[in-house]
Amino acid sequence: QMDHEEEEEIEIPNYFICPISLEIMKDPVTTVSGITYDRQCIVKWLEKVPSCPVTKQPLPLDSDLTPNHMLRRLIQHWCVENETRGVVRISTPRAPPGKLNVVEEIKKLKKLGLEALRREDTLQKLEVLAMEGNNRRFMCEAGVHKSLILLVVKCTSEEEEGRRGIKELDESLRLLHLIGVPSNDAKTILMENDRIMESLTWVLHQQDFFNKAYTVLLLRNLTEYTSSHIVERLNPEVFKGIIRFLKDVVKSPNLTSPSVSDTVQSSRPSLGKTEPSKHDHSLVIKQAVTSALMILLETSSWSRNRSILVDLGAISELIELEMSYTGEKRMTELMLGVLSRLCCCANGRADFLAHRGGIAVVTKRLLRVSPAADDRALSILSTVSKFSPENMLVEELVNVGTVEKLCTVLRVDCGLNLKEKAKEILKDHFDEWKKFPCIDMTLLTKLLSSSPKDQLNEFYSRVGV
Repeated sequence: QMDHEEEEEIEIPNYFICPISLEIMKDPVTTVSGITYDRQCIVKWLEKVPSCPVTKQPLPLDSDLTPNHMLRRLIQHWCVENETRGVVRISTPRAPPGKLNVVEEIKKLKKLGLEALRREDTLQKLEVLAMEGNNRRFMCEAGVHKSLILLVVKCTSEEEEGRRGIKELDESLRLLHLIGVPSNDAKTILMENDRIMESLTWVLHQQDFFNKAYTVLLLRNLTEYTSSHIVERLNPEVFKGIIRFLKDVVKSPNLTSPSVSDTVQSSRPSLGKTEPSKHDHSLVIKQAVTSALMILLETSSWSRNRSILVDLGAISELIELEMSYTGEKRMTELMLGVLSRLCCCANGRADFLAHRGGIAVVTKRLLRVSPAADDRALSILSTVSKFSPENMLVEELVNVGTVEKLCTVLRVDCGLNLKEKAKEILKDHFDEWKKFPCIDMTLLTKLLSSSPKDQLNEFYSRVGV
């Protein structure tokens, strides 16, 4: 807002400053929590955290943002008065498209049906409108999401037949991600139209990376609330598409792969200000990976689905994904959850042991992520330890530091159930550990013979508590 030389000489009123950016507000808006922010800052904040940054009050993305005209005029007047001192004038912001614009587009949609969406500028107009949180609520109330889903079905049918449809498909999927599908509608949509799942499966097997990401997000949106029967009996091609998507993510974790860049450039028309930035692309991919893992975790409750996922090579891809995405707590918890379930079957355990990084990555995450991750990691190690051939397992557990980490579990302050699992694994192969000079058998024997209370007291004495 000001030249650097003058910055310290000018006293800026505190109420001109946005609590998020700590800069002078250009477009001040007041939230329902009573705090005023710069519009752009609070919208970006709410896209990630649905609460007021100051009061911590829940604040949905589509909550009302009331323009603070009085404060804006005060800021503009102050900027004009201090223009000679290096302060840059702030222009009056253009009002964001509101309900009237949405209503007008929805009227066209209801009158002309899908043909309205197929007009060159309709989807782009809707996307611009959907950038404002309130407008998304209006769109959902009017059922725009239902029309978009039907358009996706129509576009995929035309693509399969070699006709046009890819441009509308791209924009429909992106717009569906923006406005979402309300939970009440998500419960019934898949049951009412079999073609929807077929269309989404088709998109998952195409080349466009971001369309696949948006499709995974939509699938999670729809399956989260639908009948468990549909989730239980998902087509194997759906699983195949999801695993292929995760494989693509592993190949391009930072979205720098030439193939991904080419895909984005070739399939997306320029939308000016509505075109997602690289940061937005990265966020979409992270959300899609999380959604993919949530789908796999939920569906792997059934043995039929576990067998399908193992046969499709899911275990190897999950391990590779975890090795690529370090530091993502939620992803790690979900990945370990899926692996834990897939290791319940013999082929799953065999695939897990066959991957050179399997035991190593699970061991590394133990005691580093969260109690939930610890529980799932120890479940994996426990299951593999019980049911896998000892000759395939023991040396690997020693080489990658699993034995040492299990001893650490017994020595630190953590859940009793975790200690019991760790102790059980160490006891199962006690005689084998003797063959390795690097293992302190005296310490191991002491740990296995000590009660959890004694181990905890020793831990507290070591840390000085």
